[in-house]
Amino acid sequence: MHQESSSIENHDESYFASFTDMLVGIIFIFIILLMIVANDFQEATDAVTKINESRDKVLREIEKSLKESGVQVTIDIEQGVLRLPEDILFNFDKYEVDEKGEKPLKTLSEVLGKFLPCISITEDKSHQESCEQLNLASKDGLDAVFIEGHTDSKGSHEHNWELSAKRAISVFRKITDASPLLNEGIKNKNGVPVLNVSGYEARRPITTIPEKFKLNRRIELRFIMRSPTPEDVKKLKDAVGQ
Repeated sequence: MHQESSSIENHDESYFASFTDMLVGIIFIFIILLMIVANDFQEATDAVTKINESRDKVLREIEKSLKESGVQVTIDIEQGVLRLPEDILFNFDKYEVDEKGEKPLKTLSEVLGKFLPCISITEDKSHQESCEQLNLASKDGLDAVFIEGHTDSKGSHEHNWELSAKRAISVFRKITDASPLLNEGIKNKNGVPVLNVSGYEARRPITTIPEKFKLNRRIELRFIMRSPTPEDVKKLKDAVGQ
């Protein structure tokens, strides 16, 4: 009887030892998988950072070039936005580009034609040298540039929807007429032209202070960057020698 009890105890100890070893093995595998996921996440995060850093650098170069040419614009780096006030392009409540807006848009088309190829896909290599000088970490991360029309909240919604959309279309036509490359010659990695239009009426105000509503009447160019692909992550790893 004593021998049977001892045998059962030994069996139980052996079982628990095996079970413990199995748990340790599972935990070890889980830790390895967690490390792999964390590493992949960090690499993807780094790729996103490089893509956005390249966008920011190009945006600053566009702003600098426009201001040097006398076109007063502002940029919102966090949002990836280039902003043109209404009064340099349009008369109040009009969507046709007026005479004073012709030159700024011609300059804008030239500057965009110079710098957009630095972060997108194009067969035009005329600006390749100037793009190389920017030393960008990501050279094909641009997914789209939306020309956005914005109004203030005065007037009816129906009128402002139409006004904001027509203003965006007017700007699109002017800059693509001045630089046909911008129409379909600059594409994202999926082969889709990057330049698009949208109207937002008064739904995205800069300010809600009535005395400053003028700021809400504007055209914005919003730079949308794509999500990193496994290819981007591999390029990043190769770049840092991993």
